[in-house]
Amino acid sequence: MSRAVNRFPEIELRHLRYAAAIAEAGTVTEAARRLHIAQPSLSQQLAALERRVGTRLFERTPQGMRLTAAGRVLLDSFDRAADELRAGLALAREQPLPTHVGLCRGVSRSVLARVEELATAGRPLDLAYEPVDSHRQAELLRAGQLDLGVLRPPVDASGLTTYVLSDEPLGIVLDRRHPLAERPTLAWTDLTDLTDLRLLWFSRNRAPGYAAAVLAHLHSHGWTPSITVDDHAGHTLFRHALLTHPDLVALRPRTPVADDSDLAWRAITPDPPHEVLALATRTGTLWERLLPAPN
Repeated sequence: MSRAVNRFPEIELRHLRYAAAIAEAGTVTEAARRLHIAQPSLSQQLAALERRVGTRLFERTPQGMRLTAAGRVLLDSFDRAADELRAGLALAREQPLPTHVGLCRGVSRSVLARVEELATAGRPLDLAYEPVDSHRQAELLRAGQLDLGVLRPPVDASGLTTYVLSDEPLGIVLDRRHPLAERPTLAWTDLTDLTDLRLLWFSRNRAPGYAAAVLAHLHSHGWTPSITVDDHAGHTLFRHALLTHPDLVALRPRTPVADDSDLAWRAITPDPPHEVLALATRTGTLWERLLPAPN
C-alpha cells in the first residue's frame, strides 16, 4: 500500500477535493466561498494540481469553469476512490480495538460488567485484563502501557481522566457464628470495646492512598485495630482465616460476600468508611472519548 501512495507524492486529497468543488460550483469564486478559503489561493491550488497531473482539467469559459475530458476522468476516479475509502474507514471502525485493562484485586462481577458496558458502548473492544495494583496503574496508564485501569482512589491522577464505577459503604465481615454477627448493625462502640479484635487487611502497597484513608477514618471514630495482613488474593483463604480465627474481622463492601453462607456482613453506623472503584484512562486518548463525562 505504501508503494501505491508514493506514486503520487505531489497530489493530496485536498487538491482533488478542491477540483471537485470547482466542478460542482461552476466558478472558482463560488467554490472558494463554499470552501471558506480565499479565491486567489484556490486558483493557485488548481494551477498546481494541473501542473502535477500534466494536463488541463478545466476549460475557462465566459459562463464559468467546465471540466475537460481529462478532468472528468480524474474526478470520476476520485469519486470511486472516495467511496472505497469511506467503506474502508467504516470497516476499520468496526474491528475490535485491542485494549489493555489494569485490574486491581477484589473487583466484583457486577463492577466488571459495568466496565465492559461502558468501555464497549462506543465501539467494539478486545479487552485483555491484567492484574495490577492500584498505585501502579496510574504510572502505567500515563506511560501508555495500559489503556484503561480499574483502581481504588485516591491515586496520583495527573494526566488521567477517571470515572467512578461504584461507591459502596464498607461493613464488617466475620464468621456467622461470631457474637457480633447476632447484631443487625454495628456501632463504632461495638468495635472499640473489643480491644482484642484484629482487622484482616490487605498490604498497603496495593493501594496506599485508599488504605491510609480507610484506616484514618477508623481512627477518627476511635477504632485503631491491630492489623493482620492478608497477602492472599483469593476468597478461599480470606474466608478460611475469618472462619478459623474468632478474633479476626474484615472490612469489605457487601456485594463480594453476599452469597457466602458462612460469613456475615454487618453495616457500621453511623458514617461508615467507603470503597470507591474508578475507571481511569490517560487524558486525550481514544479511550477517554469512549467513556462518559467524568463524574
